[in-house]
Amino acid sequence: MDEFNPFERLRANWTLVARRVSAARSRQPPVDWRRVGLIVAGGLALVVFVGLLYDARVIAWTRTEPGSVRSFFAWTTRFGQSDWLLTPTGLIVIIVAFSDCRRVSRVHAAAWWEIATTAGLLYVLVTVSGLVADIIKPIAGRFRPDFVEHGAFAFAPFTFGGYPHYSFPSGHATTMAAVAILVAFVPSIITAPVVIAAAIVAISRVMIDAHFPSDVVGGALIGLGVGYVILGVAARAGIVFAKREDGSLRGRVGVLRRLSRRPGGLVGLLPALWIALGGRRPPQPPPT
Repeated sequence: MDEFNPFERLRANWTLVARRVSAARSRQPPVDWRRVGLIVAGGLALVVFVGLLYDARVIAWTRTEPGSVRSFFAWTTRFGQSDWLLTPTGLIVIIVAFSDCRRVSRVHAAAWWEIATTAGLLYVLVTVSGLVADIIKPIAGRFRPDFVEHGAFAFAPFTFGGYPHYSFPSGHATTMAAVAILVAFVPSIITAPVVIAAAIVAISRVMIDAHFPSDVVGGALIGLGVGYVILGVAARAGIVFAKREDGSLRGRVGVLRRLSRRPGGLVGLLPALWIALGGRRPPQPPPT
């Protein structure tokens, strides 16, 4: 086997992913802007409906809740920040990208490919949806609920540089919706708990007076919408997902599932990664 060159493997792995994404984009059907417009209009209508009916009422109710309830939601809201997702997923992608999976078994190579592509897809989902939310925040310029003197419908459009008027949309809700749509399309034992946890984190933004309900709905719609578009590209590229004949998506994490069903099947993943990164193989016992 050729001498291990991590930077050469990085280039080869990046080229493989880039080719798949490029091919997927070339096969992408033309955008139906009428349909996109209807979806956006429907989302805005839902946000306005929630805002008019629930924003002021819900915020007034949350302020009557006991301190213990608010303390619980103040703790859970931390999990809606993107850094705790982006740091580990980014590290996984970088480490696997520098590895040479030709040095390990095909099963372990395929398993790490599934782990890295899923982590990379989650990184892209959270980053892109978060950027969209961050662009909208200063444009909308909505005041947050804890600035009560401004009321539920106070806006300062195109105001940059501050927490007070960055209420719409909720960035935490955007992040959690991006996570939820990914795990929903890769059904597993963690799908339901993750979706429930994502909903709790999104609700926490209202419970601690950081956002109005319509901010959370708007953020969730952005996360789901951006996520759906990116997942469609990933499916056409055969990354994490594949498209069935009926147009629905199926997850491509079969190797990890098979390893998880074997006793000790996942134990060899870390040693395999060490070898793929140029580490030495452990000494083999002499034949008996």
